[in-house]
Amino acid sequence: MITFKKRKTEVIFYDSIEEMPHRRYMKFNKEMMRSNEVGNTMADVIKRINRAMGFIGANEGDKAMKELSNARMAFNYSQAELEPKGLALAAMVKSINGVEVEDITTSGLQNTLEVLQRIGITKKELENTADGIKKKSNKSSKYSFLSSLRAKISSIIRR
Repeated sequence: MITFKKRKTEVIFYDSIEEMPHRRYMKFNKEMMRSNEVGNTMADVIKRINRAMGFIGANEGDKAMKELSNARMAFNYSQAELEPKGLALAAMVKSINGVEVEDITTSGLQNTLEVLQRIGITKKELENTADGIKKKSNKSSKYSFLSSLRAKISSIIRR
């Protein structure tokens, strides 16, 4: 667990896949993917449109359509002021001042993110915490996969 204290508020984050509910972990990954792959700023929208124009020029219509779809999604995030990395971090909040955070719907995550913003979490703290959790969970999932694989191979060899 990661504990974050600011303005008399204690926020506890899950920080490993072994201790969190699977659905929460999937929500975290989905939002991190959106953050990394789609974006949520007008600069991201322009970048996607420019890529689409390049694909159109290269006669790669399918790729252009995908880029335009991602541009539309980035534009929608921008207009709704949604930040996928913030929503990802909100998905990892276990409790705030001892009260369990259970709502991981998009609106529930937005509410949790609003609490984090009210207590003064900065953009840098948000990004560093989300990235730190992602790195730790990646290491943990690789270890879990390798341990499971090693166990399976060992049982096959013993037969």
